[in-house]
Amino acid sequence: MPSTTPPPRALLVGWKPVAIEALRAEGCSVVCAVSATDADRARSGTDAGIVVADQAGDVESVLFALGRAGLSPSGFDLVTSGQEYSLVAAAAIGAIGGARSLPVDVAIALRDKFVQKERVRAAGVATARCEAFDDPAGVEQAALRVGGFPVVVKPLAGAGARNTARLASPGQARSWAASAAVGPWLVEEFVPGAELHLDGAVRDGRIRLLGASRYLRNVIDVHSGALVGSVSVTAAEQPELYERSHALVERVLTALGHADGVFHIEVFEQPDGSLVFGECGGRVGGGRIDEVTRRAFGGDLHRHWAAATLGAPAPGATETTGGSFGWAFLTAPAGLVRSVPSPDEVRTRPGVVDAGVKLGPGELSKPAVKSFDRAGDVVVTGADSTEVAARLTACAEWFASSVAIAADAEAAG
Repeated sequence: MPSTTPPPRALLVGWKPVAIEALRAEGCSVVCAVSATDADRARSGTDAGIVVADQAGDVESVLFALGRAGLSPSGFDLVTSGQEYSLVAAAAIGAIGGARSLPVDVAIALRDKFVQKERVRAAGVATARCEAFDDPAGVEQAALRVGGFPVVVKPLAGAGARNTARLASPGQARSWAASAAVGPWLVEEFVPGAELHLDGAVRDGRIRLLGASRYLRNVIDVHSGALVGSVSVTAAEQPELYERSHALVERVLTALGHADGVFHIEVFEQPDGSLVFGECGGRVGGGRIDEVTRRAFGGDLHRHWAAATLGAPAPGATETTGGSFGWAFLTAPAGLVRSVPSPDEVRTRPGVVDAGVKLGPGELSKPAVKSFDRAGDVVVTGADSTEVAARLTACAEWFASSVAIAADAEAAG
């Protein structure tokens, strides 16, 4: 006889179509709480239940939205989020309803960069000295207390290098303070070294998947026009890097209490090969990290996330084809767009295995100020990491030069 057991009821906080599909693949029925700005595309993009909150990252707003729809947190078996800014809200709502969810203290440690670094440092992991402060005018003194300039200043719970700045001198600190909003802010000592990201899954405190990738340029350099992207590194290529990465990830996740879920950790590699912890997210990494992880390391991060959320068995590895993979965001000159290459045209470039273009004719292209600002994206393969990096750079340069921008008079008209 067919089972009469109803499917698990999941509340997904924050609009993320791939997360809806991953939960459904685990047999869940899904209601998604979305911000008002996402309401139209959510209603047209899925047949899942939709409730509209003012802000999906705000607990009160989501509770109001559920109430208007005749729903309550106790009506769900699990409450989760696949987005950085909704992680704590989902944990709190799950706790209110007694549903399966990320523990609130773990969600806070995964979001608040000060709490995160304090816990990681206490566990003996190398990381930047930091201090939280409220008044932007206090940045200069805060910088001196963490070791002096240069420093990095950022929101306590930010993402994607948004509102993140490197301040090299007291003068730059005063200039920053003159235009900065009231905090709280985090100031931390500047850590040199090439930036890497470590992505994977943990279950019952044991690492089930781990892949390392090197950013083409450190993410903070997006503010100076750097190409945002990364190239995978395999354990066969650099076994010592993986030994160090595995040890760091274990200690970081234990310190944060993150025993079940996915992770996106950023580190800085020093000349002697040691790693300095940057920050950790309890979500699937942005950009095309999910696709590169699947192709290079044989792991579906979204399936791992959904399985961990539900408490289901971890998915097995998928087959890989070998070689190196990488991804990059495509950017365009600022201005009114007249024409832009299509995804099919991008796929004709050397090594391209997947591509997307979100910018269209008649739209306004703006300079990238956050690491996730883009006109499109591309996934590339090659014989090794050097070839992949060269192909990503060449493809991005070709794309930018192929976007036609209206002349000033035409744009004004």
